[in-house]
Amino acid sequence: MEQGLTSYLAYAIFVVISITTPGPNNIMTLHSGARYGIPRTIPMILGIQFGFAVMMTVIALGSTVILTQIENAANVLRVLCFAYLLYLAWRIGTASAPTLNETEHGDGRPIGMLEAALFQWVNPKAWAVAVAAVGTYSFLFADTVSTILGFSGIFLLIGLPSSFLWASGGRLIAGILTSPERYRVFSITAAILMVAAVIPPLFSI
Repeated sequence: MEQGLTSYLAYAIFVVISITTPGPNNIMTLHSGARYGIPRTIPMILGIQFGFAVMMTVIALGSTVILTQIENAANVLRVLCFAYLLYLAWRIGTASAPTLNETEHGDGRPIGMLEAALFQWVNPKAWAVAVAAVGTYSFLFADTVSTILGFSGIFLLIGLPSSFLWASGGRLIAGILTSPERYRVFSITAAILMVAAVIPPLFSI
């Protein structure tokens, strides 16, 4: 019994650390919160979290066989992941400073719900976390329902408030981004961090 509780505690810690630490999703959310405000960032947050939940469900039910049975699948995935990640980093790093009212009504477009959801499939950290979670902790869940709830449900339960905290952090940072120069430094830094955060997981998938 004690060993079982220890395993569940280890899994809980794994989920919290995986969800809350910097990565492409959280850095995109931080940047969007700073540029567009929290209300306009909500679709992206929902896309990230529900997109990852769907991805976790598929992987938990057996799709990881793709990476072991299709020759060079992992290498192809790495290339696709990194290419799309560079595109998003470029989009963040080259974003112009918002005008005074742009966070509510401007022409700038935050990353949408569908785009954020689809991004999970080429997000190296998402793949690394999902495969590691299923490969390490699948013994905790005995049947299909508990597997789905245990992986997708728990990540979603922790992920939603975590994303809102990152967006709120971005909104707080926006208070000091009072000039185009400061905003440019923030955007370039966010883009660099976004790429740097996925280098280790990129080579673990």
